Amino acid sequence: MTANSPAAVLWDMDGTLVETEPYWITAQSGLLERHGLPPLTPDQDLQLVGSSLPAAAELFRSLGVPMAIEEIVATISNEVIDLISGGLIVRPGVHELLAELHAHDVPTAIVTNSGRDLVDAVLPHLNGHEFDTIITSESVSNGKPHPEGYLLAAEQLGVRSEHCVVLEDSVNGLGGAIAAGAVPIGIPFEIALEPNPSFIRVESLEELDWISLQALFRNFLSAGARR
Repeated sequence: MTANSPAAVLWDMDGTLVETEPYWITAQSGLLERHGLPPLTPDQDLQLVGSSLPAAAELFRSLGVPMAIEEIVATISNEVIDLISGGLIVRPGVHELLAELHAHDVPTAIVTNSGRDLVDAVLPHLNGHEFDTIITSESVSNGKPHPEGYLLAAEQLGVRSEHCVVLEDSVNGLGGAIAAGAVPIGIPFEIALEPNPSFIRVESLEELDWISLQALFRNFLSAGARR
């Protein structure tokens, strides 16, 4: 790969690769309901999309859930894993883009705020694609929107983070990609992503292939959008 072509493609998981966001909402709502607490407000829902699990757990504790951070994280994650076992929708265009990146020997990584157990539940749904590295909540001290996960993925792939494309569906995730100096592409799912010069916005992964990714990468750099 050259500086005019992405050295790697780093994928968010929840909401980008697969439609787990409804499962997170179900698990979080169930936790509040079991403790007799009101549902999340729209602003709180927005705050949680793409946030780290400990940050989400802190919010639930502040709302009155009488459990330790680690217990909240485990409870919600385990319920999401159970829901995945009943079936999982892969986002449109994922299989095709992963296959094309593999055909062109483009390194790929998952960078997620979810734990490894949840990633392992998702991987069988991705047609056997083998990611070159996987960064989970256990891999880092700081979840998104901190850039640590993306910086670590680039380091493990042996590339510079600014030579990577990041695919994300949330403001929190895009914030981590921007802070890492990567070329961020936002694909809205549950939450709208307003146009912003700090990232590229596309409606669907179905719009992307290796040629278009290279063009978006070059255009973003030439436009001087990076900080």
